[in-house]
Amino acid sequence: MLSPLAPGAARSATTPQVTDILPSGVPLPPPTPVEVQPSDDPTTELLGNAGGVRPWLARHGIRINVQDVEELWGLAAGGLHPGPTYDGMTAVTLMVDTERSLGWRDGLLNISALQIRGRSLTGERLGALNTASGYDAGRSTRLFELWYGQGFFNDRLDIRVGSIDLDTEFLVSQNASFFLNASFGWPLSTSSNLYSGGPSWPFSALGARAKWMPIDQLVLMGAITDDNPTRGPFYSTIAPTQRDPSGTAFSTSGGTLFIGEAQFSGDVARWTAGKDAPSLPGTWKVGGLYDTGRFPDQRYDSRGGLLASPDSTGQPLYHHDNWMLYVVADQMIWRAAKGSNETINVFMRATTNDGSRNRFATEIQGGVTFDGLVPGRGDDTIGVAWGTGFYGSRAIGNARDAMRLGTSLAGALKPEQHVEVTYQAAVTPYLILQPDFQYFWHVGGTSFDPQTGHPIANGVVLGLNLTTTF
Repeated sequence: MLSPLAPGAARSATTPQVTDILPSGVPLPPPTPVEVQPSDDPTTELLGNAGGVRPWLARHGIRINVQDVEELWGLAAGGLHPGPTYDGMTAVTLMVDTERSLGWRDGLLNISALQIRGRSLTGERLGALNTASGYDAGRSTRLFELWYGQGFFNDRLDIRVGSIDLDTEFLVSQNASFFLNASFGWPLSTSSNLYSGGPSWPFSALGARAKWMPIDQLVLMGAITDDNPTRGPFYSTIAPTQRDPSGTAFSTSGGTLFIGEAQFSGDVARWTAGKDAPSLPGTWKVGGLYDTGRFPDQRYDSRGGLLASPDSTGQPLYHHDNWMLYVVADQMIWRAAKGSNETINVFMRATTNDGSRNRFATEIQGGVTFDGLVPGRGDDTIGVAWGTGFYGSRAIGNARDAMRLGTSLAGALKPEQHVEVTYQAAVTPYLILQPDFQYFWHVGGTSFDPQTGHPIANGVVLGLNLTTTF
């Protein structure tokens, strides 16, 4: 959402954020309650003017952005198998302003691609539900998004059509995006309850998105996409990135996903302390999604018996349709002085949905970021965040059935909780270094390791993220 509270803010039809290429939990840029467009200053990128190539391309309406992420992770204690892992990603975005290139006003063509590498700390060592990093997404080299956007009515209305990703615009908290744990971007409530996690990084789906700003403080958004970006079944032993390794499946199978969101922005300080008080902007969102696809029951099989029974068919009963509602709040609560970059911001996000066909029925997250408060490091940010997801009633019932019938070693379900403490250091305008600490309770959301029946100790994760903008 492009807030009028950001000076010189431009509408998305003409200059979308280059960070749209990244998962919604990203280390760039420092968090703010309002969305600010990235600078066109070439000194903020490692290659600068690239020997004059960038200015020449800009005159023709072409902008190329390259971002590289390198991460080292280590499971220091608990989980499944303590030890280190590496993951990385390189993202390339090509944006064409059609007014400069073709004389077609307020149009934008966007093409992006990803190269994802490394191993999964969460899957191979930790065993958690909430993935420690948003870049832990399965190795592949793939097309990400391919869409055309057109602005209307002085860009008050913006339409995108093509293969689009939803998690950089919908269900997003700008302050939560500072954190590295993937759940602070696209949460469990969608990544676990939708086919292949839904149209979210690193996947996109065919569809259309409309964004309308009827007044400066209000944005209304809606999108319609295919609900199954990789065409796979709901349960599969094949990873989604293996089913569609190139990102060119352009699936039209399965159901249709509808999502809508209303965003309101305002300045709390002006409401409570007058126009001369230091600005305290905030953005509050309410939204929901509806999916016409078929979703598996969490307790009963295709004949109406218990899935946990030794006599079960092993195939769940499928229901038509699914839904979810959510609220998101980003609020600056303190500013050192008028216009100061020394701020404290908080965020909160909550989701709810149907407990019969969704493993996770409720999710809550919250956190606080401290921006510019480290002496001598005005561009650095410190953050602390917590999150948990609660199982639906039928998932809980299924676990109890399995214990009673002796068909599982996992024991009772317990909500996995995780806390993250992280520090973002702006080494240069184009180089961000972010050490990270995460602690997990009830790893995997179960009482015991389902493979061995042994208790799983709480997980201690240490990480380091290095992000470079070229």
